[in-house]
Order: sequence, then C-alpha cells, then structure tokens
Amino acid sequence: MLHGSGADEHDLLSLGRELDPQANILSPRGAITQQGMVRFFEYEPDFTPSRQSLLKEVDKLAEFIELASARYGFSVESMVTVGFSNGAHAGGALMLLKPALVRVLVAFGTTQVLPEISSGVDLLGSQVFIANGEIDDYSPPRKTVALIEQLEDLGADVTLLMHPGGHQISGEHVEFIAKALQS
Repeated sequence: MLHGSGADEHDLLSLGRELDPQANILSPRGAITQQGMVRFFEYEPDFTPSRQSLLKEVDKLAEFIELASARYGFSVESMVTVGFSNGAHAGGALMLLKPALVRVLVAFGTTQVLPEISSGVDLLGSQVFIANGEIDDYSPPRKTVALIEQLEDLGADVTLLMHPGGHQISGEHVEFIAKALQS
C-alpha cells in the first residue's frame, strides 16, 4: 500500500482490507517530506516528478520490498502493489524500473511519470488497474492515455476505470478491482 502526498502508512490500510480481507498488508511510509507533506518522491515547482528524486526513492522502495519479502517470507510474485496519487506514481515507476517486483499494480489517481521508457522493459503477464477521475487535474486524460499506451506497448494488460469525480478513490472501482483480483 503506497499512500498519497500528505498521508502516511496508515492511510490506505482500510482500502487494502476492502481489496482483499485475507491479505497480509505491507504499508511503508514515504521517505520524503516536501512542503510539510510526506511523499514517496519529490515534485518540481511545476508539479512534474523530480526525476532524480523519483529514481533514487524507487531504488530505496525496491530495496525495502526485497528486505520485507525476505524478513516476512512472502514471494514478490504474489504481491499486489496498490497506490494513490504520489504512491500510485511510485508504484508505476517501480513497475517500469523493477518489473520483477511489481506484476500487479492498482493505481488510483495516477499519471505517467517516466514517459521516456518505451522499450527494454518486459511487462508481459503484468496486470494494471488504473482508476482515475474524469475531472482530476492531477491525472489529466491525455497523460492517462499516454500511460496506458506505454504500459500496453511494454506488454501489460491494462484496465482503465473512470469515475465522474476528481482526485479521489471511487467505491465502485474498489469493488470492481477486488472482484477482479479474486478471479
């Protein structure tokens, strides 16, 4: 579970239970504080991801997952990565940079963060759920389309869910994804 900006490791625990009541949940806290908000990586002043921060922090997140896998005895192949906003961006970057660690991604309120990655990554067999709002200024439709095209071109199976609202998680999307994950 990867929380959004300004939240913490407790923020998405109930979402994790809604998606799978039987799941063991690993919920790290973002390691960056920017403008008084905890995040997984920093943004530039124009609110684009800081590439340097993103790459550095995704490496740290990957190391954390590998250590947690060894410590708690779970296989990363069975892991479902779930994120909202900044956490969803981090999860998407993790999938692109360390595809062996993320085979299933559930991304709420997400957008494309590494547009330059267009080859050399094998996402065949990966499953991605993108759940965005139609009027979400943080996840504009053109960038959502670009993200879907990028992931599909790399081999991922992508399901797009849209709700009429903004930067929020839809209960209908949670129900749909929970059912899909159980099948």
